Amino acid sequence: MGYTNSKRYDGIQLYKKANGDISYSIRFKDADGKTKRIKIGDKSKGITEPYCFQKRNEIINKLNLGEEIHVKHKKRKIYTFKNAFDEYLVWAKGNKISWDKDRHLFEAHLYPLANSELVSLKPKHFEEIKQEKLKVLSDRTVEYMLAVARQIINYAIKNELVKNYANPISGGRVKMPRPDNSKLAFLTKDQAKELLERLKFFESQTMYNMTMLLLNTGARFIEVATLTWNDVNFEERLLFFKATKNGNSRHAYMSTDVFNVLKLIERTSTLVFPATNKKQMERMPKQWQLIVDEMIKGNTTAEKYRITVHSLRHTHASWMALANADILQIKEQLGHKKLDMTLRYAHLIPSQRHEVIKSIFDKQ
Repeated sequence: MGYTNSKRYDGIQLYKKANGDISYSIRFKDADGKTKRIKIGDKSKGITEPYCFQKRNEIINKLNLGEEIHVKHKKRKIYTFKNAFDEYLVWAKGNKISWDKDRHLFEAHLYPLANSELVSLKPKHFEEIKQEKLKVLSDRTVEYMLAVARQIINYAIKNELVKNYANPISGGRVKMPRPDNSKLAFLTKDQAKELLERLKFFESQTMYNMTMLLLNTGARFIEVATLTWNDVNFEERLLFFKATKNGNSRHAYMSTDVFNVLKLIERTSTLVFPATNKKQMERMPKQWQLIVDEMIKGNTTAEKYRITVHSLRHTHASWMALANADILQIKEQLGHKKLDMTLRYAHLIPSQRHEVIKSIFDKQ
């Protein structure tokens, strides 16, 4: 579509861009009678037809007076992906428990797009970065990375930080990777024992204590980080984990190891595991991952199946399955909202079907 003339103002031309925005230009004849066209700006940047008409009149008046025209092209201020992220992060800090994880994902994996003008980003840009990251990151991490990018752009659109722009990640424009749940990384009993032994050597017992709880309850890190002393019932030996965005509230049995750990903790806050500033812990100390990577050879080169803090949850569920717990018991223990999240552990549950086949076909 080419330029069209304004119906209200002489000498004003409009150009409708592919993204729906409108670009405004003015036309006039210079001192030599040659037709000139000067672009004034886009509607999304606040340019209007009356403003363009005023600029055109100023130029014509100067021409009539014989004055020189110096058209100064003001450099357009670009609203970048990073600008959108900075404003999103301010909102996320007050509204999302996982804001720091969002920050980390942006800085570690989305930063190649940071200085791009937001409205210039297309599905292909995110498809390219998705394919690149899938070579080194797990499907789940890449899925979360794209979800954060989508939330940043949605925030910018909702708050009219950009106009006439459709989110390039929404609506199936970029296909989210499907996490491969057929193989989940979890610790063996010997590995878990060795990890706990190594953590005992540290002056601060926080890593040891939290690891013990995560292993023995199957809780998410955020559920343990937000655990308060009011959620601990020593008499009934129960822990109460509050509902989260992705999980149901539930009670979990307090094993003897967990009971002994909690009894020894000095209460300095309403939180069971406060950070050094007495606020909620955002993540396990970095030293924890260094210890695991040193303990398990090759752990750093296989990120897709790398043992991380979240693997303690998989470990708990996998051990339950191997001990012949049924799928509904595992679902309830983990606080899954949907059964399909729990079915990833089903293949570990000893199957009675195999015993039936043995009794039929292995008889001599």
